[in-house]
Amino acid sequence: MKDMNSGFTTERHGAVRPLILTQRTANPGPDTPILFQETCLGLADDQSQLVLRRYFERFSPAEAHWVEYIHSIPTAELVHWIMTHGQLRIECSNNTPHSHVYA
Repeated sequence: MKDMNSGFTTERHGAVRPLILTQRTANPGPDTPILFQETCLGLADDQSQLVLRRYFERFSPAEAHWVEYIHSIPTAELVHWIMTHGQLRIECSNNTPHSHVYA
């Protein structure tokens, strides 16, 4: 099986492994290949890109076939999109229960 996390460096200090969004394995029957699917989200090594990986594999003792789709977007572009299109909620110390404002 292919190492799904090979595109995300985890050896440097403070590195975070990709977030696994979905993972499924199916074994339809004794004479059919095992089907494996995984979707994960992570950052490129230099943190300039957000990377979504979709991995599909059919495995049997005789053979294995896999394909991986890799989608990426510049991190700054995604942050800008979220600020432009996302739902805004503002919180401040005046809205927090049990908070005290000192002058």
